[in-house]
Amino acid sequence: MGLKLKNPIVASASPLSKSIDAARSLEDAGASAVVCYSLFEEQISHEANELVYYLESTADSYAEALSYFPESGDYNLGPEEYVNHIRKLKGALSIPVIGSLNGVSNGGWINYAKKNRRRRS
Repeated sequence: MGLKLKNPIVASASPLSKSIDAARSLEDAGASAVVCYSLFEEQISHEANELVYYLESTADSYAEALSYFPESGDYNLGPEEYVNHIRKLKGALSIPVIGSLNGVSNGGWINYAKKNRRRRS
């Protein structure tokens, strides 16, 4: 990946990267980089499908109640929280922070990135 590391010790993806204090401890112990906990493709798909189910399953029952829900674009369905956490880790540490994406389908993350790029344009 072209990273210049001070040694070959890299903390792999684990729950330790969920806490800034724990990640700092890894750095203090000599880790030359930290791999953030994994973000799973099926996690995002499940959240999106669950939201659609709850918004649409009772749509015909109480039509007036639909106005209580924000537009679907206002929901946080993507990995924004994950990216924000990586941003915070990078700001708190002096070693490289590496994200970990775990996919289950061919091209799933690529399709997701294209969809979100169009949404932000």
